[in-house]
Amino acid sequence: MGRSRVAPLVAVLVVTGTSLVACSSAKKSAPPVAAATTAPAAVATTAAPALTASFRGVTPTTIRIGIVNIDYSCIQQFVDYNFGDQKAISQVFLDDLNAHGGILGRKVEAVYQNYCPVGNTQALAVCTSLTEDQKVFAVLGILYDASGDADLCITRDHQTIYDGFELNQAWIDQSPPSLMVTVDYPAERRTEVLMNLLKSQGTLTGKKVATLVDQNTVSTVTGVIKPALDSMGVAQGSGGVLTIIGSDTSAAQSQLDSYIEKWKSEGVNALFLAGQFVASKQFVEKIKQQMPDVLLMTDGFSSAQLAGQDETAAGRKPNPYDGMITADGPSESQQWLLPSVQQCVKTYETATGQTVVGPDDLKPNANGVRVRVWAAIRDFCGQLSLFKQVAEKAGPNLTNDTWRQAVDGFGTIHLVDTPYASIHAGKYGANDAFGLDEFDSTYGPKGDFKHIGPIEDVTS
Repeated sequence: MGRSRVAPLVAVLVVTGTSLVACSSAKKSAPPVAAATTAPAAVATTAAPALTASFRGVTPTTIRIGIVNIDYSCIQQFVDYNFGDQKAISQVFLDDLNAHGGILGRKVEAVYQNYCPVGNTQALAVCTSLTEDQKVFAVLGILYDASGDADLCITRDHQTIYDGFELNQAWIDQSPPSLMVTVDYPAERRTEVLMNLLKSQGTLTGKKVATLVDQNTVSTVTGVIKPALDSMGVAQGSGGVLTIIGSDTSAAQSQLDSYIEKWKSEGVNALFLAGQFVASKQFVEKIKQQMPDVLLMTDGFSSAQLAGQDETAAGRKPNPYDGMITADGPSESQQWLLPSVQQCVKTYETATGQTVVGPDDLKPNANGVRVRVWAAIRDFCGQLSLFKQVAEKAGPNLTNDTWRQAVDGFGTIHLVDTPYASIHAGKYGANDAFGLDEFDSTYGPKGDFKHIGPIEDVTS
């Protein structure tokens, strides 16, 4: 979804009020970024000796993985895009990998599962099917579940590797070490990076900062935001917590009215909105109406991006999202131009005879839907590349233990769509490329976040 992806962003689906909000693609201006130096999955390997049936899903000749994809037909009334034939796209890269020696001589076989991301009933069923029935070695794709239960069903409950998207650090912490990994970053990582960038650029100098969260993101304030503000020596106002339950936001609206009055009396002139829910229109509009000069910051990138664009489309002036600050990595336009992404595209085009349309040239079809084949290629090619690199480092005796040893000692890793990445013990979100972004309603056809600083390597 770094990247703003629904796809991962593929699709971060957030129910706020009565609407289902999906992370959308981003088109930003930014300085050039370096390309990943290692090609994705289609790199020839040398067969490893003495391969055995070393673990669940691993035989002397094969590695069995599960691949999960969102069924966009069940949410088509909420989103104006899909990712094409995701199974066929993924299979192109598996076939290419296997044609070039597989992973140390083992071919990778896939079991595919689609699910509807509304609620988590189907996601939980997918976990059970892949781990208990199919007994896969690892799961790739996106198994979206806002509660994290489906993700933890794979890693914590069934001791199975999950190379996924849209993860929270709390879920990673509850999983056995290294079993939950991502080419992206956990949600809390964006918050941490944003606070570090704000500190390094002195953005909050002279500001009095308050925070607003919902009941599920309080830990982001106590664990990340407040310690960062304390370290900056920034004056702080009262923290606000909104109670948001399903589509009924009446209590939250009343709570926000009280907080706004308190913030005004305290002289608050900067407000951090933590999480996707509090960055939605119904709250931001009220804040900016009563505190028009307040500086807004958020880690709820996807919710803020879509809401800001909705305000632009509605002709709302001033747009309440103008000037809102967040952190993000290379734009989709930049990602498309990276040699590693282009190699993935070439692999797909060669195998299928189809021409892939990039993000800047993609137009809606007759049904008004953008078919984001290029993003599906980027996502799976990237996930498979990470899986391949780690599995090869784990060696011919492929097990959960050797996988963990490989991840924990890996360090810098080459990913498809970001110039800076690393994984190691305690850090299981690989993407390290970030810069400060600001929403500008005049940028592009719909308004968008655009870079206001360089993309940096924030490896830690």
